[in-house]
Amino acid sequence: MSRCLITGASGFVGSNLARRLTREGWNVRCLVRGTSRLDQIESLGAELVEGSLNDAEGLKRAAAGVDAVFHVAGRTTAFRASEYMRDNAEGTRRLAEACAAAERPPVFVMVSSLAAGGPGTLQAPRREEHPEKPVSAYGRSKLAAERALGELAGIMPISVVRPPMVFGQADRASLQMFLQFKRLPVHPSPGFRRFPVSLIHVTDLCDAIVRIAERGERLPTSDDGPAAIGVGKYYAAADRHVTYGQFGQLAARAAGWRIMPLPLPKPIFWFAACLGEAVGRLRKRPAMVNIDKVREATAKGWVCSDEKIRSALGYKPCATLEERFAETVAWYREHKWI
Repeated sequence: MSRCLITGASGFVGSNLARRLTREGWNVRCLVRGTSRLDQIESLGAELVEGSLNDAEGLKRAAAGVDAVFHVAGRTTAFRASEYMRDNAEGTRRLAEACAAAERPPVFVMVSSLAAGGPGTLQAPRREEHPEKPVSAYGRSKLAAERALGELAGIMPISVVRPPMVFGQADRASLQMFLQFKRLPVHPSPGFRRFPVSLIHVTDLCDAIVRIAERGERLPTSDDGPAAIGVGKYYAAADRHVTYGQFGQLAARAAGWRIMPLPLPKPIFWFAACLGEAVGRLRKRPAMVNIDKVREATAKGWVCSDEKIRSALGYKPCATLEERFAETVAWYREHKWI
C-alpha cells in the first residue's frame, strides 16, 4: 500500500497520522473542510481535497485510486444525540459506501473509541470479545458507525481500532488541562474513589493504525455469526493503566509543576455539565464539559486490554508514559502553546 486517504487529517490524530505516513513515503491525500485549520498539515506536501462526510459524490472522488482509507474524522461534542449519529454513524456509512463503489475498494481502517465498547476496570478490562455496552450518546454513535461498516464487510477489507484517551503533540484537548494547571494547581476528579483509565500516546496509536492496515484482521461478514464477535477490532493502549488522578500528576510532573488531585462529589460535575450545556448553547458551540461527557466520567472506569494487538500484530508502546508526557510538554513549549 502506498496511496491513502485520511479523513480528519487537520485534527489531532489525523495530522499526526498524515505526518507519519508522509515521512514513510506514502502518497497522502487529506479530506479537509473549507473551515479546517491546516497549520499541522500544510507543510507536509500532502494532497488536500476539500469536502465533507455529507457529500457522497465528493467522497467518491476523494477515495478514487487509493489503497487505504484511514477514517479518523468524527464528532466528539454535540448538543443532541442525533448530531453524533448524523456525523459519526451516517458520515461513516457514506464514506464506506463511496469506498465500496470504487473499482478496487481500498482497505478501510476506522478510528473508533473505547466508548463504543463501554467502561472497563482493572479487574475486568474491556476486551474485543466482550458485548458492547456504551454509556454515552457519543459511544453509541461510534458503535453504530462500526455496525454500518459491518454491512459492507463482504465488499471490502475493513478493520476498527478503539483507542482509549489519546494525548500527545498537537492535542488541544489535553492542552486545556495543562493551561488549567498553570492557573490553578489542582486536578478535579469525579467521586471519592479511584477512577482507572487507559491512555495512549498519539505516536503509538498511529503505529497501531498502520499495523492494522497492513496485516490486521478484517470485520467478518454477517454470515460468520456470533462466534465472530470482536473479529476485526482492536484496542490499543500505553505501557500501563493509571488512575485519573495519576494521569494529572504525570502530566504536571512532565511540565515541572506540582498539582494536587482533588476528588469532588459527582453532583458538582453534573452541575458543571449543565452549566457547560447552557453556555455552549448561548455561544452556539458545544462545550467540552457537557452532560454526555459526565456520563462517561462517572462510569466505573475506562480500562481496556490490548493483549490482542500485542500478540497478533507485535504492537508495543515505544516509550513509557513519563517519556510520552515529556515529549508532549516539549512540543507544547516549542510551539508556544504553554
